[in-house]
Amino acid sequence: MTAKDKEILQSARDAAASAASWADLSNALFDPVSGLITRAYPTREQRAAFLKTDEYKKIRALVSAAMDRTGLVEGATPAKSGKFVVRLPRSLHAALDREAREEGVSLNQLVVTKLAVQISKLVSAPRGDGRDCPGLPGGP
Repeated sequence: MTAKDKEILQSARDAAASAASWADLSNALFDPVSGLITRAYPTREQRAAFLKTDEYKKIRALVSAAMDRTGLVEGATPAKSGKFVVRLPRSLHAALDREAREEGVSLNQLVVTKLAVQISKLVSAPRGDGRDCPGLPGGP
């Protein structure tokens, strides 16, 4: 049991006390970019070693207790941060980046606009059952 492991456990307890749901707690602890465990143990080897500690077992018990407290279904919908990671081919990334520069907007704004336009097309489908919408089940 290292001092760092003890500190991580205490931080996890603090997060558990303030998390609205088990999913929010799990995200705070295990998010692959900004989670407490990821930041504390940035390499795969470090995380693998931590997973074998008693502190990690206690952290898993905190998540389990949060599931019992908030309910699995309720906690299955964590608060949305407004961001997510999308992995795409470099060629597509380059094409979108080029289009954004040509339009004089950020890559983020271009992609948000493209998504919003596609969603508005789906929402305004005359039948509302997807049969008029390419890409939806039953669509052309």
